[in-house]
Amino acid sequence: MRSARIACVGALLLAAAPAWGLWGLGAETVKALQAQFDAGRYEAVIAQLDPAGLQKLHGQSLRRGYLLLGASYDKAGHPDKALSVYQVGVRLFPRDQDILSRLAVLLHKSGLEEQAQPLYEKLLQVNPDNPYGHWGLAQIDGTLGFLDRSADHYEKTLQDLPERGDIWQEYAEVLYEARDYRTAELAVQRALALTPSDAATMDLALILRAMNRLDEALATLGPFCRAGRTEAVRACALWRMEAGHDEEAQAAAGALLRRNPADPLARYVRARLALKAGRRVQALQDLDLAAARGEESPFTAKVCAALASLVQGRR
Repeated sequence: MRSARIACVGALLLAAAPAWGLWGLGAETVKALQAQFDAGRYEAVIAQLDPAGLQKLHGQSLRRGYLLLGASYDKAGHPDKALSVYQVGVRLFPRDQDILSRLAVLLHKSGLEEQAQPLYEKLLQVNPDNPYGHWGLAQIDGTLGFLDRSADHYEKTLQDLPERGDIWQEYAEVLYEARDYRTAELAVQRALALTPSDAATMDLALILRAMNRLDEALATLGPFCRAGRTEAVRACALWRMEAGHDEEAQAAAGALLRRNPADPLARYVRARLALKAGRRVQALQDLDLAAARGEESPFTAKVCAALASLVQGRR
């Protein structure tokens, strides 16, 4: 998901409207290259923007030439070459917001956050209201666990991009991590109103559950559970058990185990239900099997191992 979001930032940056009359020498050439790029002819753009081709461009046409060349390399599957082009472009046009943004996004997409972060910061030095600078820093700060800073950057991003449902969803996820559940609910509801998606609906269910509105959370997950979505069925099994809906929780756990007999969470739910019914031997069998699945689900495995130890200690 994270990489898809970062890639989305890059795609949006390609949509800036050109101002052909201000481009100077080579404007018509670049206009033709832009048309080829829009048609998906990336290799043709690359071939024409060789060093000799770039030397024919000046001023804003040269700037746009570097943008088109870098974007074409990226689209053609050569991110390393795109990176080199953007780095040269930044040296030639150090305060250009488009080139700074493209380079930052490419570094970010490559997992090089330490190199991307100062570029996003420089972008905001050039223009404190640049939404892509705030968006990039929001994602990086969220990944690093600086949730308050991340939320602040998301708020500034959304001032300029208020109709972007995917950004509202990211903002909601950061607020959820920060345990600001009420604001997270408002944000994800906004995301769903703008861009309905399964991921945002799942986020809403998690937020509702965190607010102890379990019936609403289960109702939100209902269509996914009925469709057999594994993560939704797991959540339904666990949450129904917590709500005391034992038969429904048992049925959900059984559905999971029919697909994967070693499913750790299903084993955990079934063990808890068995303990509640006084079937200690069956519970220990499920707990031991789940505890052995540390590579698949380390947290659940640890919980099951601890519970098994506690049950055995009570003998």
